[in-house]
Amino acid sequence: MQTCTRNGCGQSYEPAANNDMACQYHPGKPVFHEGLKGWTCCKPREHSFDDFLEIKGCQLGPHSSEPKHKDDPFKADLTKYDDVLPEPAAEPAAPPVATAATAAAAAAAAAREPEAEIIDEDPAGVKVAAGAKCKRNGCTAAYEDEERSHGAGQCQFHPGRAVFHEGTKGWSCCKPRVTDFDEFMQIKGCQHGRHLFVGTRAPAAAQAQTEKCRRDFYQMANDVIVSVYAKKIHKDRSTVKFGAQAMDVHVEYGDKTYDETIELFAEIDPQASSFEVLSTKIEIKLAKKAPAQWPVLEKDTQ
Repeated sequence: MQTCTRNGCGQSYEPAANNDMACQYHPGKPVFHEGLKGWTCCKPREHSFDDFLEIKGCQLGPHSSEPKHKDDPFKADLTKYDDVLPEPAAEPAAPPVATAATAAAAAAAAAREPEAEIIDEDPAGVKVAAGAKCKRNGCTAAYEDEERSHGAGQCQFHPGRAVFHEGTKGWSCCKPRVTDFDEFMQIKGCQHGRHLFVGTRAPAAAQAQTEKCRRDFYQMANDVIVSVYAKKIHKDRSTVKFGAQAMDVHVEYGDKTYDETIELFAEIDPQASSFEVLSTKIEIKLAKKAPAQWPVLEKDTQ
């Protein structure tokens, strides 16, 4: 069995059974712009990296196992990242003397902390179709049998999310950053575990529909005000989490959801930033780290 290297395919195939209609792939290049992800060869655009990887190929042809950029002398040497793992957590500093103000600040900071990534697992005894692909980020393994495909430590994957910033690509769980999309897809996982072929989470069709919300912004000397518009917003389930130069926006409205990580033009003060959920929009106040004019909201749209 060989593995197809065409964009959007990745299937295992027998060379003898290969034909001109066997592979559904993308002949173009990936394109990432203003939070949307897609391919230059077709129209679909997605917000989520996982949904981007699920975009069906727009062209048919034979499978190919030829390595990409095989003759490119400038191809990055990804072997230097083979043993890169996330840095161990630093020793915590001695806590300051608690006061009412510091306690309130700590509670606010804790509320903004992103939740730890929950690693899904296949239920015990679950039936897996032969040839099913592992769903974990960074793993391309296909199911063979229980002994060879469901053992502990057989999967090398990325537990974090894809990060695209200032032209570089990588994963939130480890250090490597590259500029080429094909090289990004080759960054080896930084964690070992069991393969995930089925999982316990609801399939995409059963989940709330993900939509794109309209948003705009204006600014003052020290603040940037961002409005995210939606109707019938569920106030208790919609949140905004702030980082040093990014914010995670999660809006639930009606039977739909809107999720987006926005890389900001400049640094902000997360502690001084805030948001308010109104009936038809979420109004976000970003406290600028430095009182300078922002020509755009997102850093990669300059």
